[in-house]
Amino acid sequence: MPSEVKITIVGGGIGGLTLAIMLQAAGINNYIVLERSSVLKTTLGSTIALNACSLRLMEQLGLWPEIQKISKPIAGFNLHHDDLSPIGSIDFSFGERHYGYYGYVMARPALFEVLKGHVPKDKVFLKKSVVDVIEDDSGVLCRCSDGTEYRSDILVGADGAYSNVRERMYCRLLAQNRLPAKDAEPLKITHLSVLGVSKALDPDMFPAVREKFSKFELTLFRNSQYSIWLSPIGGNKISWCYGGEIEKDSSKNARLNTPAQVKAHWNWGPSKAQRLLDNIREHPTPYGCTVGDIISTTPKHLISSVALEEKFFETWHSKRIVLLGDACHKVLPFAGQGAVHAMLDGLCLVNLLHDLTSFTTPDFEHIFQTYHRQRSGPARKAVLGSRLFGHFVDSKGYLARWIRKISLNLLPHWCTRTLVDLVMRDRPQLSFLPIVEDRGLCKAWC
Repeated sequence: MPSEVKITIVGGGIGGLTLAIMLQAAGINNYIVLERSSVLKTTLGSTIALNACSLRLMEQLGLWPEIQKISKPIAGFNLHHDDLSPIGSIDFSFGERHYGYYGYVMARPALFEVLKGHVPKDKVFLKKSVVDVIEDDSGVLCRCSDGTEYRSDILVGADGAYSNVRERMYCRLLAQNRLPAKDAEPLKITHLSVLGVSKALDPDMFPAVREKFSKFELTLFRNSQYSIWLSPIGGNKISWCYGGEIEKDSSKNARLNTPAQVKAHWNWGPSKAQRLLDNIREHPTPYGCTVGDIISTTPKHLISSVALEEKFFETWHSKRIVLLGDACHKVLPFAGQGAVHAMLDGLCLVNLLHDLTSFTTPDFEHIFQTYHRQRSGPARKAVLGSRLFGHFVDSKGYLARWIRKISLNLLPHWCTRTLVDLVMRDRPQLSFLPIVEDRGLCKAWC
């Protein structure tokens, strides 16, 4: 019976917590979550967007009402030059009619708290940094830095872009000459950003926060690779992000394997983040205030300086170890696909585990091969799509300006809808729960 399988999840982030909730829904309760931090919370005070691809799953799990309370539906994007003259817009207001849901934007900590509330506290073990993973035909042993060990049938690495689980698995595969050369290469750092979420704002002073829909306001600087992103979210708050693409040649020889190494290499810390923000505090926004007016209302603990990286890994599993989310496909955040695909990874994996009848290594290898076959294609497209959207926004020069002008102002709206349809039709569900009605005009593939 699948309820007897024992699972260790490494990583108590959005992917790991969502996986835990789905395992419970499948009746697989013999699992634990190992989290390296001393407190179970998100480390970024930023925002996150969910679309129809994952919201149908959230409704199936009973989480949809809670998500609606913390989020705003997304109506689209407005792009401006640095003098606020318009470049064009992208309309997403057709989302609910076509796919059954609008896209929704929310504070990442708020979504994290919703998910956290559905995972029993006794399932989560804190201050558990993984230092070694040993697998054989009878199970997998996870050893932590405090000397504790946890043995299970399988181990799921949901511990982010700098995954310890992936590192240990790859070291063994490399020693066996079974690791593709590209998987051994370091992550590609492409962008640096400072971001945050304001406190609750007075709607009389910031009228945009009272609007039902959120529109992302993107300011593109003519002489800089950096841009400003603003969007109203739930709770009368505004999220903001300032950053952009780094110099293409400056990271060629840097092997950056941890977030600390990334920040040290770029001298990326509070002082540099402060200097960046000082450059834009007096810059006007479409809301009638300055960027500094919004930043000044942001609690310090909700301001994050982050290095953004991307990479698609070819190797997702070994005998009894499997990777999920950023650990196997790190997506740039421009198209809002990172969390969505971590959730869909977990959905696919749980569906396969639910149908499991025996626990031999070949059984798990077959499941993981099927999981990779079903999920690698969509994940690869998400990595590429996010990269292309980033280039669309950040690229400079005459050609880039014309591409934006044609795309945003001259192409008919049905072209945008057709492109979005290709992504949004992938709205899968858990096979063992009651099916949620497909309410969209553009029907899901499954």
